[in-house]
Parts: sequence; structure tokens; C-alpha cells
Amino acid sequence: MNLLTDSILPIRTFPAQRQNYRKIICLYHGWGSSVTKYEDFARMLSEQGFTVIVPELHLHDSRDRLEACFDRGVVERHFWQIVFQSIEESVTLVKQLNVTQVDIIWLGVSMGGFIASGIAAKQQGSAGVININGSGSFLFSEQLFRRRDNRADLTLEEEQRLQGYDPVLQATSAPTLFVHGQCDTVIPIETQEHCVQQATELNRDLTFLTYPSINHTVSDQMISDVLVWLNQRF
Repeated sequence: MNLLTDSILPIRTFPAQRQNYRKIICLYHGWGSSVTKYEDFARMLSEQGFTVIVPELHLHDSRDRLEACFDRGVVERHFWQIVFQSIEESVTLVKQLNVTQVDIIWLGVSMGGFIASGIAAKQQGSAGVININGSGSFLFSEQLFRRRDNRADLTLEEEQRLQGYDPVLQATSAPTLFVHGQCDTVIPIETQEHCVQQATELNRDLTFLTYPSINHTVSDQMISDVLVWLNQRF
């Protein structure tokens, strides 16, 4: 398989460390993070025989990285903008890699989990999707965030924009793994539970793993379970 790595979109590539062919994993990081912080995870996956692609996200790394990215107002203004743009850019990314959707597993952590689920819904026929501490239920998540933070309700226009990308409103048949800490205070587990409730009837190959006492972090057990799931299916 021919991989084109001259960047239309800036990406970091980690070639598979085994001879036998396995799928490509596109790995998306969370809000305010960086491709460099995901190198260890990417190498771990490449050692399992997967080619790993880590795209740079809009307003991160070399793409006009935000200052004060954890300021509440900055997050509120740009979170969904980045999610939606990354979903749209997946079309260009697939062309850039010179592969078909069936070759790609979309994997994301936190905000990257939202992106991975959104892309899998858009790119029907993808190999799989792994969402760690994110959510595949966009409208429900934003409604919960706003209640939690005592913010104004969504306008009709904002609701319609979220619904246009919301994975729960699109039938996704790709093998799916949701991994979430039960004590997550950043992306509450209720957001992913809502997605599971909505998606179970449409997707028979959906695994939802939860972890007591885990907040918004990726534990060693989570990573171990992700590797088991990947090795069972690919």
C-alpha cells in the first residue's frame, strides 16, 4: 500500500514495525495537546503492526496554536469549530494518504474522541472507531456542558449545526470501542452513555468499557484494553 506523506494537511507518520499488513490508525489528540505528546502512544500502536497517522489539528501545533487555550471563553468559542473542521478535513486526509476508508481506524482521546466518532459517521465504511474519554453524542454533550457551566441555552441555529455532525443521528456500522472513566469531570460519562443508548440498536459491534475511579485521563488498563480490542479484530 502506497502512503503519501507529503503534507497537504500536516501529519506525523509512524510506520508499522511489523512486516504483516494491518490497518492504518489515525490518532487524534485532545484539546490543548500536541502531536508530540502522542508519540509514545503512536509508537506503541506501530509496534503492534499498525501504521499510525497523527494529524495536526486546527489551532494547535503549527496551525495557529491558540494562546491561553485553557481559558474557559477560548474553549467555548473554538471547541466545536475544531471538531467540525477536523471532520471535514478527513475527506482530504483520506485522499492524501491514498487509501480507502476501509483501511482506516479512527482513534481519538477527549476532543479527539469526538472527532474520531464524527469522522467514522461521515466516512461510512471505515474499518473501526475508538473513542477514549470523548463522546459520540454531540448535541446532548453540549446541552450538558451548558447546564453544568450555567451558560445560555443553544440557539436553534447552534442546535442545527451540531445535529449536522452528530454521530448519533447517523447510522455507523463500523466496529466501535468506547472507553471512559466513570469519574470524568471534563467529559462526563453520561455523554457517552447517551451515545451508547442511541447507537446500540444500529451498531451490533459496539463495546463500551468503563473504569471506576478514573477521571479525565488515560490509564494503563485503558491502553491495554484498546490493544486487546484491536488485536481481536484486526
